[in-house]
Amino acid sequence: MMLKTIPDELFIWVSKALLGEIYPAIRAIAVGFNNEENLLTLRYYLDREPTEEDYESLDIVIANILAHTSSNNDIRGVNDEVVFSTKPFRDLDSLSGFIYIRREY
Repeated sequence: MMLKTIPDELFIWVSKALLGEIYPAIRAIAVGFNNEENLLTLRYYLDREPTEEDYESLDIVIANILAHTSSNNDIRGVNDEVVFSTKPFRDLDSLSGFIYIRREY
């Protein structure tokens, strides 16, 4: 899978979709985009084990992203991932890039 920097419009759609959906347990959010298959990957990195509510939050974000698309060709598929990790940010897979990173001391 060839990951590439996400298109500008997708960056905007994801940013808007995250409004009101970032909560304290989220350490980072990575976004991946495969431009050959138009496949989007969203990954939450949490500071605890995932719960059903975490997946529901991610589903809401995905629905809001897809609401911005003009056709099924913009995004043909979405992978949603919720991961518990205490690794330093530099050791996390950022996919195409982080769209959110929590400030940690």
